[in-house]
Amino acid sequence: MSSHARASAPVLKRIARAVRGSSSTLREDLVCYAYDATDIHSLPDIVVWPDSTEDVAAVVRIAHDTGLPVVARGAGTGYTGGSVPVSGGIVLSFECMNRVLRIDTDAAVAVVEPGVVNEDLRARAREDGLTYPPDPASLKMSTLGGNVAEGAAGPRTVLYGRTGDYVAGLEFVLADGRVVRTGYLADTTGWDPAPLVVGSEGTLAVVTQVAVRLTDIPELTLTCWAEFPSLVGAARAVADITAAGVPVSVLEIIDRDTLTCSLEYVRGEKPENPPEGALLIELEGTEEDVRRGAIEVRQLLEDGEATGHRWAEDEAERDELWEVRRSISASLARLSTGKINEDITVPRSRIPDYVDRMREIAEAFDLPILTFGHAGDGNLHVNIIVDRADRDQMTRARRAVTQLFDAAISMGGTLSGEHGIGITKAEHLSRELDAPALETTRVVKRALDPDGIMNPEKILSDRPNPWWKGLDDESPGGEE
Repeated sequence: MSSHARASAPVLKRIARAVRGSSSTLREDLVCYAYDATDIHSLPDIVVWPDSTEDVAAVVRIAHDTGLPVVARGAGTGYTGGSVPVSGGIVLSFECMNRVLRIDTDAAVAVVEPGVVNEDLRARAREDGLTYPPDPASLKMSTLGGNVAEGAAGPRTVLYGRTGDYVAGLEFVLADGRVVRTGYLADTTGWDPAPLVVGSEGTLAVVTQVAVRLTDIPELTLTCWAEFPSLVGAARAVADITAAGVPVSVLEIIDRDTLTCSLEYVRGEKPENPPEGALLIELEGTEEDVRRGAIEVRQLLEDGEATGHRWAEDEAERDELWEVRRSISASLARLSTGKINEDITVPRSRIPDYVDRMREIAEAFDLPILTFGHAGDGNLHVNIIVDRADRDQMTRARRAVTQLFDAAISMGGTLSGEHGIGITKAEHLSRELDAPALETTRVVKRALDPDGIMNPEKILSDRPNPWWKGLDDESPGGEE
C-alpha cells in the first residue's frame, strides 16, 4: 500500500494562491467531496474548484513538488469509489469548468470542459441540428469528464457505442503539470494518446478539455415496452432482437423487484402484478429503417415469450417510460442501508445463463439480488441489497460478489461494462487480467505518474475494499 504526505498549512495556502478559481479547507466543504455513490468516505486535505486549465496545471505542479495526491471529480456519481480521495490530498472538482466552448458544425465536433453535464451538451448540440449519442442513464447529472474517465457506456451503446468512440481529442495535465493536447485539439496527425487516458479513471492525467464527435439527429425514434413471465424469457428476447439486426438503440432489461421499486418511487403507489421481466426497447434511424425494424421487433415479441407490449404513441408516453428506467438507482437506494451495484458484462447470448446463475447465487447466500441494465450490449447492473451494519450479511455479500464476477468471466465477460475498477473491484482485477497484462498496466502508470500522485490506490491497488472493512481476513471466494 502506498503512502502519501498530508498537506501542511503553508502548502494549502500555496495552492489557494495559485488558482483563479476558489478552494476550501473547511470541514463542511471537505465532507461534501469525501464520497461518491458507493458511500465510501475519506476526507481530502483541500478542495479546489478550478476555473481553467492553467488553474489545474498550477495545482498539479504543487502536488508534484510536495507528493500530494490529486483526485479529479465530476458529479461524484461513480459506483467504484473512483473519485473518493482515499489517500487524502487535493480534490479537483470541475463544477466551474462547465462550458461548451464551441461547436464546429463543419467537422461535427463539440469542444467542452470536463464539468459539462451530458444532457446539457446534447441540448446545446441540438441547436445546431446535431446530437451527442452516448447516454449514461445518469445523463441529467453525469459530466463529460467523468464519462471520459470511466469510459462510460449506457442505454444507447448497443447502436452508437461508448464514450471513447466519440472522443476526437483531449487536453490533459500530466503528473508533473505539463499540458498535452491531442487529436482535434492539437490539429495534428499521427499517434493519438487519448485512448490511453479514456477509461484510466484519472490515474494517468487530469482531463481539462474534451473534443467529442457529434452526429445527425435521427429521423425517427420509436419506443416499446414489453413484459415477460420470467426474467430469463426477457433475456432470450434480447438475444433474438439483437440477432435480427434491426436498428435498436436501446435494449434495457428490468427484473420484477427492480420494476416494482421504481414504479412505486415514480407513481407513489405499489403496482399490482408487475411482470417478472420487462424490456425497454428503442429504435432510431431513418424513418424507413426504423418502421421496418419495428415490424420485425413486434413479430419477435409476439412469436416469443412476451405476454404483452405497447409502443409509445407520443413524446409524453415515451418520457413516462424513460422516467421509470432513469429512476431505478434512486429508488433502490431506499431499500436498505447498502446497495452494492456491480456492472458486469457478458456476451448477449449468455445473458439467460447469467441470469440463471445470478438467481442461484442469490439463493445460496440468502441475499436479494436485483438486476437491470443495458442488455443490448450485455451490460447488467447486479445490485445486492444489504444492511451495512449486519456483519453476517456483509460477509455473505462479499462472497456473492466474487461468485458473480467469476460467473461473468467464465462466460467470456468482464468485471465492468462502464463503472470502472476504482477501489471496490481492484482486488478482483487479477481474475480477469493475467500477469503480463497487469504488468503492462503498471508500466504505463509508472511512466506517466512515477510518484503515484494521480488518483492513487485505484485500479492497481492493494488497499482493502472499504466495503469489507472489519470482516474476517479470509478469501472472499468459496461456497456456503
